[in-house]
Amino acid sequence: MEPKLRKAKLMLGLKGKKKKKVNTDLVLANKGAVDSGVEGPPEASALQQGQNWEDQPGTSAVRTRIIPNNKRAKLKTCIQKSEGKPRSFQVCINITEARQLVGENIDPSVLLEVGDEKKQTSVKEGTNAPFYNEYFVFEFFAYKEVFFDKVIKLTVMHSKMLRSFSVGSFKVDVSTVYRQPGHQFTNKWAVLTNPGDISTGVKGYVKCDISVSAKGDAVKPGPKASDAEEQIDKNLLVPEGFPSERPWARFFVKVYRAEGLPRNNSSIMANVTKAFIGDNTALIDPYVEVSFFKQVGRTSTQKSTAEPAWNEQIVFTEMFPPLCQRLKIQVWDEGSMGDVAIGTHYFDLKRISNEQDGDRGFLPTFGPAWINLYGSARNGSMGDDTVELNEGIGEGVSFRGRVYMELAVEILSGGSGSESKLSRAVKPLKDAKAGKGGGTGGGGGGGGGAGAAAGGAVAADDDKGKAVAAEVLPVDSPPVLDADNNETFLLFGALFEATMIDRKIGDKPISFEFSVGNCGNVLEPPEKNAPRPPSPAVRRRALDVPVGAVTPGASPASPLLPREPPDAPPTSRSTTPPQRPLIVEGNKYYMHLPLEKQKPCVSVLSSWENRAYRLHTSNMLDNIAVLFEEGVASAAELHRKSEPGAEHLLETVLREFCADARSFVAAAEAKLKAEGKSSYLTQLDRKRLTLCKQELESMIGEAQFVVERKRKAGGVKEMLQHATKLTLKIRFLVEEPQHTVPDVFVWLLSNNKRVAYARLRARDLLYSSSREARGIHCGKIVTLFLKPPGKRVADLSVQAKVDVYLWYGPSADSVHMLDDLPEGLSAATGGAAASGPPAALLCAEQHTFQLRCHMYQARGLIAADASGLSDPFARVTCLSHSQTTNVISQTLSPTWNQCLLMSRLLLSGDLQHIWKEPPRVLVEVYDDDALSKAEYLGATVVVPEVRLASDPYAPPTLQYSPLHCGSQPGGDLLAAFELLQVHESTHQSLPPLEKQEGGIYTVPANIRPVLSTFRLEVLFWGMRELKKVQLLSVDRPQVFIECAGKILRSSVIQKYKSNPNFPTLVGAIELELPENEHLHPPLSITVVDWRAFGRSTLVGNHVINNLKAFKYTPPPALPAPAPTPPPPKRTEPPGPSAPPEPGLYPSAGDTTVTAPLTNQDFLITVEGEAPPATAPPPPPEEDLKKTRGGAAKSTRGRSTKRKKRTIADESAECVIDWWSKYYASREKQAKQDGSPFTEVFDKGTALPYQGLLSDGIDSLVGGVSDGDKKKQKGKGTLDPNLGPATKLATLKLYNKELEAEFGSFNDWVNTYELFRGKANEEEGATEERLVGKFKGRFCLYKLNEDNAQDWDGDTDAGDFRVSRGIPPNGLVQVLIRVYIVSASNLHPADPDGKADPYIVLRLGKNEIKDRDNYIPKQLNPVFGRSFEMQATLPRESLLSVVVYDYDLVGGDDLMGETRIDLENRFYSRHRATCGLPTEYSLDGYNAWRDGLKPSELLSKLCRDHGLEEPLFRPGRISVADKVFVGKTCFMHEDEPLESYEHLSLKVLHRWAEIPAVGCKLVPEHIETRTLFHKDRPGMDQGQVQMWVDIFPMDLPPPGPAVDISPRKPKGYELRIIIWNTEDVILEDSSFLTGQQSSDIYIKGWLKGLEDDRQETDVHYNSLTGEGNFNWRFVFPFSYLPAEKVIVVSKKEHIFSLDKSEQKLPAILSLQVWDFETLSSDDFLGTVELDLHGFPRGAKTAKLCKADMLTDGTERISIFQQKRARGWWPFAKSGELTGKVEAEFHLLIAEEAEKNPVGRARKEPEPLPKPNRPDTSFSWFVNPFKCFFHLVWRSYKKYIIIALVLLISVLFLALLFYTLPGAISQKIVNG
Repeated sequence: MEPKLRKAKLMLGLKGKKKKKVNTDLVLANKGAVDSGVEGPPEASALQQGQNWEDQPGTSAVRTRIIPNNKRAKLKTCIQKSEGKPRSFQVCINITEARQLVGENIDPSVLLEVGDEKKQTSVKEGTNAPFYNEYFVFEFFAYKEVFFDKVIKLTVMHSKMLRSFSVGSFKVDVSTVYRQPGHQFTNKWAVLTNPGDISTGVKGYVKCDISVSAKGDAVKPGPKASDAEEQIDKNLLVPEGFPSERPWARFFVKVYRAEGLPRNNSSIMANVTKAFIGDNTALIDPYVEVSFFKQVGRTSTQKSTAEPAWNEQIVFTEMFPPLCQRLKIQVWDEGSMGDVAIGTHYFDLKRISNEQDGDRGFLPTFGPAWINLYGSARNGSMGDDTVELNEGIGEGVSFRGRVYMELAVEILSGGSGSESKLSRAVKPLKDAKAGKGGGTGGGGGGGGGAGAAAGGAVAADDDKGKAVAAEVLPVDSPPVLDADNNETFLLFGALFEATMIDRKIGDKPISFEFSVGNCGNVLEPPEKNAPRPPSPAVRRRALDVPVGAVTPGASPASPLLPREPPDAPPTSRSTTPPQRPLIVEGNKYYMHLPLEKQKPCVSVLSSWENRAYRLHTSNMLDNIAVLFEEGVASAAELHRKSEPGAEHLLETVLREFCADARSFVAAAEAKLKAEGKSSYLTQLDRKRLTLCKQELESMIGEAQFVVERKRKAGGVKEMLQHATKLTLKIRFLVEEPQHTVPDVFVWLLSNNKRVAYARLRARDLLYSSSREARGIHCGKIVTLFLKPPGKRVADLSVQAKVDVYLWYGPSADSVHMLDDLPEGLSAATGGAAASGPPAALLCAEQHTFQLRCHMYQARGLIAADASGLSDPFARVTCLSHSQTTNVISQTLSPTWNQCLLMSRLLLSGDLQHIWKEPPRVLVEVYDDDALSKAEYLGATVVVPEVRLASDPYAPPTLQYSPLHCGSQPGGDLLAAFELLQVHESTHQSLPPLEKQEGGIYTVPANIRPVLSTFRLEVLFWGMRELKKVQLLSVDRPQVFIECAGKILRSSVIQKYKSNPNFPTLVGAIELELPENEHLHPPLSITVVDWRAFGRSTLVGNHVINNLKAFKYTPPPALPAPAPTPPPPKRTEPPGPSAPPEPGLYPSAGDTTVTAPLTNQDFLITVEGEAPPATAPPPPPEEDLKKTRGGAAKSTRGRSTKRKKRTIADESAECVIDWWSKYYASREKQAKQDGSPFTEVFDKGTALPYQGLLSDGIDSLVGGVSDGDKKKQKGKGTLDPNLGPATKLATLKLYNKELEAEFGSFNDWVNTYELFRGKANEEEGATEERLVGKFKGRFCLYKLNEDNAQDWDGDTDAGDFRVSRGIPPNGLVQVLIRVYIVSASNLHPADPDGKADPYIVLRLGKNEIKDRDNYIPKQLNPVFGRSFEMQATLPRESLLSVVVYDYDLVGGDDLMGETRIDLENRFYSRHRATCGLPTEYSLDGYNAWRDGLKPSELLSKLCRDHGLEEPLFRPGRISVADKVFVGKTCFMHEDEPLESYEHLSLKVLHRWAEIPAVGCKLVPEHIETRTLFHKDRPGMDQGQVQMWVDIFPMDLPPPGPAVDISPRKPKGYELRIIIWNTEDVILEDSSFLTGQQSSDIYIKGWLKGLEDDRQETDVHYNSLTGEGNFNWRFVFPFSYLPAEKVIVVSKKEHIFSLDKSEQKLPAILSLQVWDFETLSSDDFLGTVELDLHGFPRGAKTAKLCKADMLTDGTERISIFQQKRARGWWPFAKSGELTGKVEAEFHLLIAEEAEKNPVGRARKEPEPLPKPNRPDTSFSWFVNPFKCFFHLVWRSYKKYIIIALVLLISVLFLALLFYTLPGAISQKIVNG
């Protein structure tokens, strides 16, 4: 075994060290230590023994990596995580439209539910394809995990008069949306289904956008488009990779039983009883509630038991895969006053399933296995946080029991199966809370049979509508396994150090308790003889011991190991003996336990199922992941410092990862083979092993691919990205979803009360004989920081720092538990316990050390005072000593320069161990408050460097350690710590320290960093946006720049309001800074305000922690004059990040040629100034102006006359204006988004045709791709692709702020935000702390000896490097034009879910309020407004664009605002004053609007950057040795005319290619700016599309402002003549004759104009479905051709003040109805025609088919055709129900006025009356006619015969009636 094991270790790169000899002091029976694997747990045998490592391909035992066998766990500097706080979230949903809704003539509306909030859209009448375009915002303030489990539900309701019913619904949970790119779904179709009736399929589709944003997330607006032809099934609302058709599935959650639940009833009533009776005897009444995707099911309640057995399954029916991430399981205790949660567990479905295709994927499966529940402490105290902890928020502080359960999923094929009788019988019993009274639950009864076996058959067939509440059915208990499957585990711990114990709890004796599950819990011990419930079934089942049950003998509810003979080891000893702590030397707040000589030990025995193999797998993966992550991190660090070794290191790391992964794959395969037949591997175990194996195999492939590929292309950066992706993948595999052993808790008990705890994962402590499957903390000394349970305060809440040695493993392996103890310890033996774990470890050797803490400085501390600064001091604690530095007042970057001495530290143990792994030192930083307790700012843990007496002394190095305050970073500490061994004899050997007055030692000179002289130059530009300080506004600010103890003062701004810039621009200071730039101190900017009588007030401050950015790099050489050879060219792609500016700010890795510096190289003046008088006269253009007309392009090789024509032809619909350009740009953008272009730069060779054929010429100058293609030298090459169609000029649409694209325009100065006040994590705190901004620049360079002497002389000459290329900072007059195009996704401000937005602009004291032009009832308003204002920079440099909501009564509401720094744009080298158009035109829609023409601009740019003037020669322009070729000669009236403007414009677009000075210039654009609201900081409130032009007043005046006023919709009239119908279905049957007929009439309307609904007359009694109408509908409407929408303006209700405007797609609805006189009419069918694309009508009725509308027949647009006639089909529920012959005629309003027609059949142009058969009439109006037609015609014969008979009968009757009388009369009268 031994050689095999060593090989295994070598495999994973572990050094195969021989076991060290057993320490002679150890009296433990340690004979098994050598052959470690023999007594290993049997289940792990396959991994450890049954493998022949030799056979493995591709691995060799020769590995260079050695993983050190440390005795201590890894250093973690963050000592406590702060709990998550509730945050602000918002869910925004835009419902665009719905299609294919099921139902006849329904009135649909969409009901939106997010969590418990509901909102509803308006109701649309009589349509199956309603269009809404309504926007809803739901705001939440919640814990992240609670919010992410909320479900978004869309339900389409059909609203009738009194009741409404659901058509179908769609659900998705918030976390699914949040995981999407951009946290949103845009323009996706949600599939509606009816969960109550799963056999019926899809009920329709709703098109919507759903976005979820947390504070600070930017939401990118998606385009809102309604496209008739779009394919719904290609664009469904499901995450990437989900199938488009999702089948229904049933999720079976089987809950078997629970154990170890808290015994005591913690409900309110029980507490009342306890108060009265004094003892709480009531046991809990548990039940389990499972909630999944808005469905909730619960088991029955088991009365008074902490070990309930339910044996029930809860069945959910849901589509698969579900759009829901988590399934929640909660155990509740039922109480009379209300139920109380006992514990909560979440299943992440991603972890228990695999969605890959083929045999790799598997359905969610789990168990049967245990899940552990954690929550509040078990002693039953009711606090407010206990409820939250038990409901799954926050980290549980104690074990609350475990539940045995299983999860299975079954896909339903084809609707529902038949339901078994049994489940029907069971169902009434088990409804939602049915089992409440019945204590036994569905346990041993006959109901169990319906469980897993009949699971699939139990479908909800007759249960429609109720299926949403989950079904609860009984289920059989899982198959029984033999009781030997349990194993006794031992947790062994030794307490090495306990310090920092809070003084408050230290006055009583304290002890530490270690527990696993309920074992070791001393305050609630497992009861010795737990009374078992009397039920025989339960008793029998307890003895069966199914999978993983606890054997009755060893269950926590009975004495531990009772079967052992009496001389067995004692039961668990889970607490250390109580000890009184001593006060720490040098700090009265802390106490420590004296443990130098004896380390108390604990051992906890517990019995669990032997499922350790799961943890071993996790640990192996974890170890691979940790090694890989560390390797990638160190490579990334090297790459960040741009050191050369990064690539090689990364390759090595990837190769090692491959080797590790291969060894894991081999182990997994062996495990699967060995355990293939075994019954205790659950399905998930097998699937997970296979999954991990396959994933690792694919990751090996990826890693090899990355290593191979980098040789060809890509760089270290790309490799790092790939490697980081791999780390995330392997991290995902590490977590094991099936719990085994519960976590280990360490509690600090003071006076037997629980005070503080720490929680460790059991798998981190788990022992395995194979080194790579061992937990990372197993057999290591772990440093734990115990924290109080419940809500954490921001303060340092550590109650104790404890170092413990922990080992956890099967009892069989307990011989190894002391293997890894540090040397120098021996086990204390005591009597009978000789064979058991030791009660204490004795330490023979003790050594005296002296700890020196060289506290140099800190940076980036948290502000704790109202001034925005702190008074920091540091406290260092190590074992029994603690020391504190001095307080340094009012700074965030203190330099203490102090050495803290802790002499006579007693350390026990072996010297070598102390030297290798000394005790850790804790450093805390506090803010000193004179009146109250010091405030905690952060802490870190450091490892001191050890110097033994035998070693020569070497000074330690200063290093930065990160400080953490809770989870947030708290700055860095620069310090060095050394532990020096003190020999009593040679005490003098310690190096001396420098002592200052006051008994303070300073850091020795050999430890302090080596200093050099640097020069820091500061450009003081100005102050901006200063707020009031102490109720007074700031008027005379001054800036102090402090660095390394020196202060540079700016000049004082005399009157801030009139000129906020500094009178003196530049200052410089000499600093002594460390040569190592990583040790540079921070730089702080402090602003004070001078007030009367020489008082000064602190305004605010800003700390810059890293000076690296200010390092000066000399600029590249500018191109020399023509004769000299050209300098090397820089290739700077015009990406979003601007290329570094020469000499302005340094660029980190710039490898540019440096030339001897001359003054003129750097005279970079900014485009704000008038050109010198010597500017060359512009080329003559006057003749061109006359002819340029409305031409769009002048780069074409044709005359301008032809161009005018083509434009007119192209769009006869409307005049070409700015909006034409806007829509053209939108189309172009949409195309480009489909295929992201790559930047191509090819300096040497021209690219003749690249992309030309696809884009047309304008790609050379258009939009984004300007710089991409180089034109070929020579003219003729461009002719082939000059097509006849003219393209419109376009502009660039940015879907973000311009600043985001161009790096905030801080290429000339940086803006630093000044803060004041206390820093805290609350919402919106940073906004309140911000008091203003400082604009300036820094430049830092080292002074050499030669230039240090003449420095003073230089200052007068003004040769400052920092101000080169910076304009003077005087006042500048500018003209500003602000264009507001539109706004989108504004948040509703009125109760009806809409808003009435208008624009307000503020600039300095100017305000423009556009209140009169508010847009009623719109959340996506098109403003189309331009505003012009004059301003003086820098006084009025901040432009605020504010959107308000107009209210008639009360004040207007602020909806959102955005702010633009105009000064940065004005001075930026990117020239953001006026964007460069793609084309040069003199007039028309694309007229040049800048004051300077392109050629003048080009000359000015060259002058400003110190380049030579550009050379204009026919056909070419040369700038700085680059020649740009293009067309400069244009034919005008057959005369050639030379004009350089077009080519100059192209050169400007490609300015980024100019070497040394080039950068991307801002193109003509529209930017999208996010609106924010001060009450909801960081939350997106909508976007506004706009742009700003800035023109200096001293340059020629610009052209007129662009007219962007919104296009008015054009009036159109649609005339429809309904001629005939055919084959309309016959609904009525005659009551006399039974003959089928219909009374047909047609309704028609344009969608959105339902008020103008028109109807034909009725064609009565159609017997064949034929109807004749000759009836004209006339629909006037307003229409926007470019957007293809109808504009509907109408008042929403009687009380509306204004008409609201809606944009709807142009859809015509025609319906056929059956007229009923006495009841409501019957709907027979409908046809909806999109006027932009509907099928051409059939020539005859016979050719008219139902599938005309759906198949791909040719579609026509009425807007192009103007006329159309034909037959179209009516349909109802997909069936053909009739055909209509109609004629369409579309006219514009002017034509319609000239040629009016009458509606119906009226004048003018009346239509002839239809030739209807005689039978067509209404029986109600003409009863005689009705009789004639319906009765007489059919029954004429019978009626005549009947009449004759009737007369005959009457005659006979009269005859017989009168005959006797007549006869008798005759007789009498004779």
